[in-house]
Amino acid sequence: MALAANEPSKIEKLASDIRESADTQIPVETTLGTSERIIARVTDGIYREPWAAFRELIANAYDADATSVVVETGAPDFAQVTVRDNGNGMSPDTLAYVLRSIGGSSKRTHAGAVLHTSDTEDADLSPGGRPLIGKIGIGLFAVAQLTQHFQIITKASGDKMRTSATVRLKTHDEDRLREAEEEYVAGTVTIKSENVPEDEISSHGTSIVLYALRPEIRRVLQSLRRWHSSLAEGVDGRPVTERPIYHIGVSEGALGKNSTPIEGKFPWEASDSPREKFEGLFAAAAEGSGKASKPANLEHFDEYLRLIWKLSLSLPLDYIYGHPFDIKGDSGIILYDVPSGKGQAAEINVPADRSLREFLSLTAGSHDPCGGFSVNLDGIQLARPIELPRKLRKYSRVGAPVMMISKEEAPFKESDLERAGGKLSFEAYLYWNSKIIPKDTAGVLIRVRDASGTLFDQSFLNYQISEQTRLRQITAEIFVHDGLDSAINIDRESFNYSHPHFLYVQRWLHKSLRLMVNRLKAIADEDLKRERAREAVETRKAVFTSAMRVWSERLGESSDPPLIDLEVQEAASEVGGVEIDWKTVPPIGDPEQASALAVVLEAYGVLSGLSARTRAELINDILRVLRPT
Repeated sequence: MALAANEPSKIEKLASDIRESADTQIPVETTLGTSERIIARVTDGIYREPWAAFRELIANAYDADATSVVVETGAPDFAQVTVRDNGNGMSPDTLAYVLRSIGGSSKRTHAGAVLHTSDTEDADLSPGGRPLIGKIGIGLFAVAQLTQHFQIITKASGDKMRTSATVRLKTHDEDRLREAEEEYVAGTVTIKSENVPEDEISSHGTSIVLYALRPEIRRVLQSLRRWHSSLAEGVDGRPVTERPIYHIGVSEGALGKNSTPIEGKFPWEASDSPREKFEGLFAAAAEGSGKASKPANLEHFDEYLRLIWKLSLSLPLDYIYGHPFDIKGDSGIILYDVPSGKGQAAEINVPADRSLREFLSLTAGSHDPCGGFSVNLDGIQLARPIELPRKLRKYSRVGAPVMMISKEEAPFKESDLERAGGKLSFEAYLYWNSKIIPKDTAGVLIRVRDASGTLFDQSFLNYQISEQTRLRQITAEIFVHDGLDSAINIDRESFNYSHPHFLYVQRWLHKSLRLMVNRLKAIADEDLKRERAREAVETRKAVFTSAMRVWSERLGESSDPPLIDLEVQEAASEVGGVEIDWKTVPPIGDPEQASALAVVLEAYGVLSGLSARTRAELINDILRVLRPT
């Protein structure tokens, strides 16, 4: 096995110590090492889909305090991609560290303060005060998923030079690693610097230019597999797959040597503003939420539009129509809390003019310390595509949308913090509506430091109780302020399901879902009871109205009314001047029915020849026949 230059002596020394411990009985203490194969695999790409690599590049800009990021993909050909930001930029020292320390991020370390990648007093924050998303130093090499040839052009404010580094990565080769005797080289870098004019010394920012995207990545972004399938016929003579409704089009020759171009169809007008274009995308996403019983996966979008959608969900952006915690007390949404212990959810009475954020002291989505974060991709202004309507999408017995809000801190003991993975605190909401649109937003999305790589989990972290209809009507977000970071796997797209932080969040979510479902059922049951009570009242009124009609028909319209009080609350003790002894013989069943029956009987003169007690007994006997028990 090939070892790095400084490794043989360390390994040989450790082996010697292990042998000696058999005689000395002294335990050997050491630290774990990292294989160069880890770096080899990282620089060959670790993400499942292209959008995740774009996400990491944009997240790097956020960590660098950028307020604006511009992404130019070169669609529909994707020959060259540029990600440009106005962040802090990198000094020569910072760039050198990045290039020589893959997997050894300066963020969240003391080195970050020296290299200006983190706050001087709090290593968990960017220089501008943002919670840092990155932590292990592989975000830049997300580009390895897309290309092996890229360029970094960067400048820090105050530097008199601008630096460009052209990187060519090597492809991971397991056989070569086994045979290599020298230190593994992930790739080569050519670095050039140039002095800038005096008026540009204060400028800052970084551009990443990706050249020659991998052929398969280009095919994925162009949706070529789907287009080929849509042109092929299945055994039933129909296309194997439906062509996307909205797409960027296909270039000439992309589907074959002589294939003609397909013009793109976008859910916006070319003249629309960047904001309006995204609103068009959001509206089009809802179109896929029609009659299908299962949540849609944006199948009517091509891969390019889905990439935009996923980036919008995952990045620390403003919501398209306002943050959920900015909802006010007069919204019409029924609001509940999530109790920290046992018990049912209690309704929250938020003043009409105050927001959830103000009333409950919530911090998620508060003012950005750098003044905001904007991402423009090919002229489209991205925003979080989540909207919580104030009214029901369709009729439901619940009557109005329901929202549960929580501010949670895991009660780990001080002595257990290290074993638990540190402190864990988060804020969250669960929102129910009779229909969630777009269906892609049904589920739970976990944001760690305001970013997410997991998107919406429609299983709600593997919730086992069968509530499929209810679950399709719930959208939830969990905003983690402290913790859970160490439970995120290296691809940032999944969690370590055995990590204490993940298990705590999972248990909390499942408890909250049970509370939500219980509340919804209780509200629906109350509405059903009210409806049945109204129906019973209407039925009784109809019966009484029919009895009065019989009286008028038998005795004439001008006859005196049979009852002194027409608003009957109890069984009538006198009908048409005839007394009924309800004191001795209490009425059974509904008093209005008893009174109505007495009116009909006396309309035919049946009661007049009987005693007051017998009249009561006769009416009760008839009621027993009509409603046998």
